[in-house]
Amino acid sequence: MLIRLFNKIYSFILSNKILKYGFYTALILYPICFYVLIKNNQLVFGESINLMIPIYIIVFIEIIHHLKILSTKISDNLKYITKIYFIIELLLVIIKPANIYDQYSLNNIFISYQQSGSNFYYTRKPFKEYHLKNQEFNFVRKINSIGIPEIEIENIEPKNNIRILCLGDSFTEGDGTDQDSTYVRYLDRSLRKKSPNIEVINAGRCGSDPFFDFKLYHDLLIKYQPDIIIQSFTTNDLFFDMVMRGGNERFQKDKTIKYYNNYWWTPIYAVSFTSRILIQAFGGYDKYLIRQKDYPQLVDKMKEESAQLFKEYYEFTKENHADLIVFTLPFKEHFKIKENKEFNKEMGNNFSKFGLQFYDLQPCYEEEIKANQTTFKDYYWKIDGHHNAKGYEMMAKCLEKIVTPIIEKRIK
Repeated sequence: MLIRLFNKIYSFILSNKILKYGFYTALILYPICFYVLIKNNQLVFGESINLMIPIYIIVFIEIIHHLKILSTKISDNLKYITKIYFIIELLLVIIKPANIYDQYSLNNIFISYQQSGSNFYYTRKPFKEYHLKNQEFNFVRKINSIGIPEIEIENIEPKNNIRILCLGDSFTEGDGTDQDSTYVRYLDRSLRKKSPNIEVINAGRCGSDPFFDFKLYHDLLIKYQPDIIIQSFTTNDLFFDMVMRGGNERFQKDKTIKYYNNYWWTPIYAVSFTSRILIQAFGGYDKYLIRQKDYPQLVDKMKEESAQLFKEYYEFTKENHADLIVFTLPFKEHFKIKENKEFNKEMGNNFSKFGLQFYDLQPCYEEEIKANQTTFKDYYWKIDGHHNAKGYEMMAKCLEKIVTPIIEKRIK
């Protein structure tokens, strides 16, 4: 029945002169538009390309049949199979099964396939404006000359100032709120009330992780001579980002990025929901393209490498007369299931071996929520899961309690 419906719609389009030319014009323009949007970070692999590929295959079969390269029988059979493929893809687009449709994994797997250039530091294109948007919100970000969501940093050598550099992922960049309502901006405004000589810089980037952050600080942002570094490190970083990407081996000598799960067939996985089902079912991969049997060993490996990373991070900040604050924050599910407690305890023990404290913001969150007579749901977007403006304000309050003693020590 669905095949018949497809045939009727397809035949109707080709039988109407205006629709026919519109159809073929769209086929010509689509790859160009898609390429431009991808290059400008305005689009990721997803639903549109999943549905367009079988259409291109059908048109291609019709062309080679018209050229008498294929017989009618073979052509009809191939088109029939492709139509079934299109219908399956369409149904999967509508249903959106969680194991194959996860926007986080789409963004971090497919866009990352052989990254190069500025992405070596996981920054955005300089002087660009872009949107952090989904079904719940749409917020604009403006990027400065070094690719971070900040105004221009003019004074490279601050005099009598305390410069605080904030590094991390989407919770640092402030996904889910306006650019002036991130935790960084709340912290900046609050600290400036105490001293106008304090400056807080937002170098966060959605999807980043501590390996990218340290590389960015070490190579590019060190020239701004920050006095205090605030670095996030969450369960998401360890159990997903780092496991997918690997550690320092991701940084290639030719300034490209190669992740642990960079397979030759990754583009096929990117453009077909059907292929994802087959690859997961028969290849033993999860939605992050990690073999399930390899996952425990990879987690153990990244625990060791993250400890080594932060040891190097800590030593580098000390050499440059800076203080390093590493913290973790709770996602909204952590208020129900305490799966992050073991992570916090283990990372805290690992860091203490070389003298670095690991701060957990959850106790502070719980105190704030209790004092305000609210619930954790009031501080997070319902579907997206990031903080709203109220959540980022709470995050800033908790971090201010940690950073204030360090600032006072430096002022003395």
